Amino acid sequence: MFTLTVSLDSFSLHIVAADILILLTYILYLYQKKRNIEKSINSISEFISQYFMSTGVEVQVTCFRLEENKRFVTLIESEPLQRFRYSNVLERNLIAHISKTTNNVVEKIYWRFPLHLHKDTIGIDEKNNLEINDFYFLDTQDLDKSKSGYKVSEASWGEFEK
Repeated sequence: MFTLTVSLDSFSLHIVAADILILLTYILYLYQKKRNIEKSINSISEFISQYFMSTGVEVQVTCFRLEENKRFVTLIESEPLQRFRYSNVLERNLIAHISKTTNNVVEKIYWRFPLHLHKDTIGIDEKNNLEINDFYFLDTQDLDKSKSGYKVSEASWGEFEK
């Protein structure tokens, strides 16, 4: 039979208590760090949404933190509007405003402009109710209509070499 006897003197008890205290402090530090990152992401997303709402544009914003950095990457999804054609100029101003107001650094902003041009994706009732005020969107619809008239036919090798 084997018997293990452990005696904890006051010095050993203090070391165990200090280890537990350090472990709990580290866990609290990690939770606080996670909460600060979530707070930063929410403040950046909210600021960008409010920034575009003041101009009358509704956008969807997603923000990510880069690993091991205090910098963020933002994804903005919006209707295809002509005023966003030169979005690189808008990006610089937006990054500067974010830095001033939220004290966070956004490294890059990515844009997404989804187009719903196909007859299958937009219902007939929605097409009739759709009001298009932006010429940029009308141009893309005209391009889509012109592509639908494209025809493919066979050609001889002689015609191909011309």
